[in-house]
Amino acid sequence: MMPDGSTINELAGRRVMAYCHDSVGIGHLRRTMAICDRIGREFAGSSFLLATGTPYVPLFRDVDHVDYVKLPALKKNDAGTYGSKFLNITPQRILACRESMLLDAARHFEPGVLLVDKAPLGVCRELVPTLKWLKANRPETRIVFGMRDIEDEPSATIRQWRDDGVADLLDQCFDEVWIYGMREVFDAVREYKLPRRVATKSRYMGYVARPTLPAMEMRSSQKRIVVTVGGGTDGESVLSTFLADAAIRLTREGYDCTVVGGPDLPEPARSNLAACAREIDGVSWVDFEPCMSSLFASARLVVCMGGYNTLCELASLRRRALVIPRIRPRLEQAIRGRCWEARGAVRMLHPHRATPAMLSMTILDMLREHEGESLPLLDLQGLDRVAARFRTFWNKDETNAPALYM
Repeated sequence: MMPDGSTINELAGRRVMAYCHDSVGIGHLRRTMAICDRIGREFAGSSFLLATGTPYVPLFRDVDHVDYVKLPALKKNDAGTYGSKFLNITPQRILACRESMLLDAARHFEPGVLLVDKAPLGVCRELVPTLKWLKANRPETRIVFGMRDIEDEPSATIRQWRDDGVADLLDQCFDEVWIYGMREVFDAVREYKLPRRVATKSRYMGYVARPTLPAMEMRSSQKRIVVTVGGGTDGESVLSTFLADAAIRLTREGYDCTVVGGPDLPEPARSNLAACAREIDGVSWVDFEPCMSSLFASARLVVCMGGYNTLCELASLRRRALVIPRIRPRLEQAIRGRCWEARGAVRMLHPHRATPAMLSMTILDMLREHEGESLPLLDLQGLDRVAARFRTFWNKDETNAPALYM
């Protein structure tokens, strides 16, 4: 008998396999690790097997109960196709390797829950054999698709999901669809025209934001500006624009600036930008910061792209944000920025207008505004609702479960 009264047989069902999209950035990994951390803390004896190709899992080893299957890493080419990030093998072979590793992991781990992040079929349908094997051989396994609030503009997402047969697989293989957002901000079921059979298993969970720091650690510096571009894959333009003018003006006015390049910022851009930052008194350069919340908590203002995790963390800390969204290859960040700006949660500067002078002017204008108190509240209870669903899976308790989409 475990401390919470669970038996060994019950704990056999508390195994979670999480598939985490991995070709670009670290946002999917951060969200998945936040969920693993929350569920692991609440449910004694639970364990998590994370299947991902990202090389950055070891940077987040502060989460207990988690091990991972390291799939061969992928990269997305300019043509929109996938290939190996590190290995000299064909795309067909690396995808076949990943597909077999996923299936073998599911067979041996026998998860009670399979949580699929972002890509319900996996990259290039690599997860489909695993989904079908679980439905045929372990029908008791709960299979859940967790999607961020916004994928892309509706026409592009509808077209891609229709061509890939996503709706059919969601209907046939998944028990629930969790939308990590607010219906009032962006109604993904309606915008993406999900069929009724999928809509009836969809739940709006609220935004997934990691727990905030203790109150005394959340006091912001009136003189610190933080600039971040997430993983950094396509963040060079934002960073160079900031360092070209705003950094100089802000430091002359007594502000300290911390610039985070991100682990995927390509060379030689990383070394060039870091050298440029070091030449400006009052500017600090960081290649990677594993605990962005602590850095955000110390900031008066954050300049960022429109990534899901970044904005959720800033909202949970009630920090002001200037968003310069990515607009290629998809409009997800621009749509999120526009929706959040309409609610007064952020300011957005379209990248086509983000000249050095305009960026400086916008930042200085925002610094004249009152901090924090005027920011609207968003539903940030995503982790609580995820825990409620796991409670339903494992304790058969429907208390506080979010309603299905109707």
